[in-house]
Amino acid sequence: MNYKLINNLSRNDDHSTRLKELFNESDSIILTSPFLMTDFADFFGEVDFSQINEFHLITTLLPKSFDQIKKVSSLVSLIEFPDIKSKKVNCQISLNNKLHGKIYIFKKNENYVSAIISSANFTDSGLSRNHEWGVEISDTEEIMNLEKSIIDSIDFPNLSFEEIYKMEQATTDFLAEQPQTEKREIDLNLTDLISLSKLTSQLNGTINFWLKPIGVTDNPVKEDELFNVIEDRLNFSKQRPNGVKTNDILIAYGVGATKILSIYCATSYPLVVTELEKEKEDWLNRWPWYVTAHNLTPIFGENWSRHNFYINSLREEYLSINPNKPITAVGGQTLGALNYGKDKLKLSPDFAKFIIDKVVAANNR
Repeated sequence: MNYKLINNLSRNDDHSTRLKELFNESDSIILTSPFLMTDFADFFGEVDFSQINEFHLITTLLPKSFDQIKKVSSLVSLIEFPDIKSKKVNCQISLNNKLHGKIYIFKKNENYVSAIISSANFTDSGLSRNHEWGVEISDTEEIMNLEKSIIDSIDFPNLSFEEIYKMEQATTDFLAEQPQTEKREIDLNLTDLISLSKLTSQLNGTINFWLKPIGVTDNPVKEDELFNVIEDRLNFSKQRPNGVKTNDILIAYGVGATKILSIYCATSYPLVVTELEKEKEDWLNRWPWYVTAHNLTPIFGENWSRHNFYINSLREEYLSINPNKPITAVGGQTLGALNYGKDKLKLSPDFAKFIIDKVVAANNR
């Protein structure tokens, strides 16, 4: 039997790269993974969906675990991906709460292309950053038996979109009453970061880095706006921004201006505004979730328009120096997910630190 090793220690052979290649070669995909990335658009924005007809996800939804909340948010991002929401792609979501294996099966014109059996979950860390290995096989009979065993082990064969939205509402209500459910201790002194010329040297592996758009297409950021408030709120859309946690770094950039505005550190887990706040400020109906945040570069935030820190120029500069490195946490080299109106994009630590170092240097000047 022919096989190929998938190896996250090599950029050219990692799971993210190979899965994107197989997505682009297939019209039907079965994805089996207990853990999922926060936002499917982060990965789907990197592949060509025009030829995909069917997508079957098999995952877990374990009672009494916080993973339920993260999982439902992830499932909402899946069913709201434009090609799935419009029913261009037939999407089936199934549950198997005893699932531990991670398997990816690809078909084209009802024929098997290949399958990957792996240690890698369908998460940004699993596909590119963790030390994961997988085996890709192409034997038709073996893949057919593998698919049958997967399908036969399903507990709940088909979650409806309506059921997922009901779950989302239930998790939203739960978190509104218990916003600190996922609170945990992190060994990081935020006040030490403000005066450091190399802020990134203090950021450990537990920190996530997010590109956070500010403004919308019909109300873009204007050149005379200031982002120098020390303690501020960063708002998100109607879906709770799962994955964003205390001490995460948010790199704000202006929609329209496409420039970096300032660097923030989250000082809370996601919170939701009150109904009274929505009545007073109508725009909060569209952007009800927020995190409190400490502005790490207020001087830069006051003068951001004088600097030509365009996000796409920074991307091009980084890739010119590091042509084989990703810029997103899922191993991509584009900002494609933002084309779908997403309110955040998880960046690779190296690209994020590249931006942060430039902004902090300008802030200190």
